[in-house]
Amino acid sequence: MALKFFRKIIFSLYFFLFSALYAIDEGFHDFYYQADLVIDMERSLLGRIGDLFTGSEIEDDILSLRTFSEQNKRVSNLRALSDRINADISEIHKKAHNLGFYDATVKYKTHVSDNNKLLITIFVDFGQIFKLKLNVNYTNKDEAFKKEYSEKLKDKVANLTASISDMKQLITEAVRDLQKNGYYNPEVKEKRVWLNYALKEAVLNLTINPGKKVIFSKVTINAFPDIDPKFIENRIAWQEGELFDIEKLEQTSDGLYATQIFSKVKVEADEKKITDTEAPVLISVKEDKKHTVDLSLLYSGMRSMNFEKKSNTNRRLKSIIGRISWTNCNAFGGGEKLRFTVEGTPVKVKERRTDYAFEAALVQPDVFIKNNTAEYIVSRRQELTNVFFKKNDKVSALFSYPIWFFTAVRSGCILEKNYVDSCEEFSGEEDERKRYENLIIPIEFILDRTDDMLNPTQGYRAFASYSYIKLRHAKINNLHTANAGFSYNLPLDDLKKTIFAFNIENKMIFGKSIDDIPLDKRVYAGGMASVRGYANQMATDAVIGRDTVMGGKRAIEFNTELRRKFSTDFGGVIFFDGAKVFQNHSRYSDMQIEKKRWFHSVGFGIRYFTSVGPIRADFAFPIRRRKGIDSKMQFILSLGQAF
Repeated sequence: MALKFFRKIIFSLYFFLFSALYAIDEGFHDFYYQADLVIDMERSLLGRIGDLFTGSEIEDDILSLRTFSEQNKRVSNLRALSDRINADISEIHKKAHNLGFYDATVKYKTHVSDNNKLLITIFVDFGQIFKLKLNVNYTNKDEAFKKEYSEKLKDKVANLTASISDMKQLITEAVRDLQKNGYYNPEVKEKRVWLNYALKEAVLNLTINPGKKVIFSKVTINAFPDIDPKFIENRIAWQEGELFDIEKLEQTSDGLYATQIFSKVKVEADEKKITDTEAPVLISVKEDKKHTVDLSLLYSGMRSMNFEKKSNTNRRLKSIIGRISWTNCNAFGGGEKLRFTVEGTPVKVKERRTDYAFEAALVQPDVFIKNNTAEYIVSRRQELTNVFFKKNDKVSALFSYPIWFFTAVRSGCILEKNYVDSCEEFSGEEDERKRYENLIIPIEFILDRTDDMLNPTQGYRAFASYSYIKLRHAKINNLHTANAGFSYNLPLDDLKKTIFAFNIENKMIFGKSIDDIPLDKRVYAGGMASVRGYANQMATDAVIGRDTVMGGKRAIEFNTELRRKFSTDFGGVIFFDGAKVFQNHSRYSDMQIEKKRWFHSVGFGIRYFTSVGPIRADFAFPIRRRKGIDSKMQFILSLGQAF
């Protein structure tokens, strides 16, 4: 009855409006009109969607309707305009119902201006959002089963509204709860919604047939000849005889996709072979491009430094890194990845030296145990930083073990041969001290619950690492280092267009005097992955009266970003970074540092989203810039979000 009464009111409003329009039709042939929108947003509306949509998106959605978007186009007669408004009124009510506002009202006001122009004002009152109630009936006759699953759903209803999206979510979760607990193909037999306008409630009535309860049985693999089926078998997330769980099918599919070997992956229960108790699984894969070539360009501002000998450079040095990488994605048929990478950085120096890097890497899966990964790397690198010039030859073998869902531990050994030369503040040592070797034994724990490595939109990532470093031909014989970090991505709307991201990291070196630690092993802050308003290594306390920084034995860094995606291809960010370096006092009187402080920077960036990941361009500005040391702005160009 309430619904019929509501419809009569709306019909009366339509009739009044159109009568008014027709009454003035004689004076308006082939005319332009002006339309305005007024939305009454009660606290209930703002409480539900104000924080997610900020009001403007609701308004923009309505303003995209023809009555508003085409008001600058000529209209032939008032009948055409009334038809347009009629259609838009239905759309406004649909939008309100989708949000859970079932008693929303729309009113119209027309007015003829002094210049004989028709003015239309549309008033939308969303009213109060309806609460959601649930009545669910399972066709399963087991009373314990009905009680368990009914209570699960009723607990979820407490956090939902009567919006269409929330009701769809509830139905999806009801089916998914069954699919995670052995039921292969649940079916929603009936879904009805009853509206109580007096109590502002929507009652959702569901009848669900759970279907068969089955276990995983035989797996059939359809693959191409060049891949070893054992590689696929090792990525199956269940054991034969386990209770059916749809999440394990999805986990297996995601794991196979993540190898970047397959262009298509299909993991599903084999419909033709399912029995009353068993669910065989069919895995079908297609090969992706076997060989890939990746090109990238990174740019980050670099401050001016005067180095001696091989490190001499001009006062306007910039860091531009060009990189090309060739990868064989299934090198020997067992999912191995063979990668060759070349980097180059043109640098203007007296000797016309160019920074470069060569790297060959082999990633081999399932070396010792299922899902274990080994990575072998041989590299040669020559680079000029803001503090030192370095040549480095490295051989490493690192092994990753999955110890829990989304959690891995990595360890191995790294052999390095180094040549490190510095500016005059750190020079004067015998040449042997500039050449040293080291053995690094790292161990790292990683917990990654983000949804994307290059463009995370939700979830968190945490890591902790420890390294023992044995040095030869250096001032000290060994070092102990530890790092820990945490990053979090919080979506602020349902479509994940607006993301708040936070990152914090702590780096430490234990024992030893800062003067005895090689320059390349010290802790610094600043650069494209740190405090972006400062050049690489330069968010660090400078040596008084000198043109360099000391580095330190500990640093705390944090980054905050507000990311907003404007369209499918483009987005923007604003950010605030900070860092502080500790334990950097020298025992030498002529190497005293400036007053210790926090380094902060602010900035904004542009993101262009590609199929690989977002290309980021950041403009960062230091806070409390040091004249003669820090640039006014840093520009950064790279692939992937900052963290």
